[in-house]
Amino acid sequence: MPLVAIGIDRTNSPTNDFGRYFVSEEDMLERLKVFSSADGVEEAVLLCTCARTEVFAEITKFHGGIEEMWVNFARTLQVDREELTSIAKVYYERGAVSHLLRVASGLESELIGETEILGQVRRAFVRSHNAGFCGPGLYGLFRKALEVGKRARSETGIARGITSSAHAAAELFSETCGLDGDGTVMVVGVGEVGSKLAEALSQGGYRVFVTSRTLDRAVHLANRINGEAIPIHDFKSYIPGLNGLFLATSTRKYLLDIDDASLFDPKRTPRAFIADMGVPRNVDPQLDTAQGVTVYDLDGVNAFVKTAIESRQQEAGLVEAIIEAETSKFVDLKNSGSATSTLASLYAFAEEIRLLELSRFSGRLEGLTEAQKKAVESLTYGIVQKMLHRPVVKVKEHSGSKRGERLLEDLSFLFDL
Repeated sequence: MPLVAIGIDRTNSPTNDFGRYFVSEEDMLERLKVFSSADGVEEAVLLCTCARTEVFAEITKFHGGIEEMWVNFARTLQVDREELTSIAKVYYERGAVSHLLRVASGLESELIGETEILGQVRRAFVRSHNAGFCGPGLYGLFRKALEVGKRARSETGIARGITSSAHAAAELFSETCGLDGDGTVMVVGVGEVGSKLAEALSQGGYRVFVTSRTLDRAVHLANRINGEAIPIHDFKSYIPGLNGLFLATSTRKYLLDIDDASLFDPKRTPRAFIADMGVPRNVDPQLDTAQGVTVYDLDGVNAFVKTAIESRQQEAGLVEAIIEAETSKFVDLKNSGSATSTLASLYAFAEEIRLLELSRFSGRLEGLTEAQKKAVESLTYGIVQKMLHRPVVKVKEHSGSKRGERLLEDLSFLFDL
């Protein structure tokens, strides 16, 4: 079935307007259900982060199916179809495979090599799979993406140094304020970014307050980092005693606006530091114009790590090579599409190992007669054939079904066929 992806990221969305295309965790499954209701959409995974919103889908028809995807993705994001097509990018087949592998590897991130994206890809995949929207086609693709994302970080230096926007924000705060761990900060929001912010700040030696719409989650995080949890309705009363404030929630209303400038104590902090990591924005941009207040949004944080990004560019070529090879392997397997091709590769893989092992032990077999050598040859061949017989039969029994496709994907993944 044709593979298609449509995506929006912060770099091709209107300035400060990416929040319009963001889908919260609470709404994710419902929006995915809306998209998957499109005629011809067989499987779908919706990936949404602070920097991108994308849908990957396998469709039953190419002509007409693409149009259905555009229309339903617009419905999913609750925007006009014309608006969506003016800013979104579309990827087909090999392009869609390569794009997802680049995303998982961190090459499409503003902070090249950042680690947060790999966990976000994994959660999007698991969420869709558990809900029944991700079948054998996308299952294999996303497992390949996670595998490649891990290889990119373990086999190259793409993730060396600052590895996430959360850690970058903590580093920016330390460098800007010069407190060297001697200060008090607050993190509003305990999702992935908020949790990493709290961890990084705590490791930096700061006293950390955490708060969330769900107090229990804030308490859990506070206990883990040796911080203090407070009710979210009370967080503004703590602001005068803070050196830094970090916000990372998915709320669609501002948590701070220009009227809150008076809450910051100029005697404690001559220039208040606020990091707005939320999508949509958690802080009214006008607050940055207030005297004694500096607000850094995601763009500001990413600008801080420009040097780190430049140092990683030389590693990007190594990651590109991994992605190119793995994309070709995946596409070739998808295009072959038959149990016969996969099983033939499996037998070839097993035979190669058998022959290599016989060659490795050839010195120990020199004293055997020709008849005895043939017996060893026959014995090893028979063992391999019997070990493969049962899984091969199972695959053939389910050939042509969704379960059969899943078994082929598993064999390809496990034996790197």
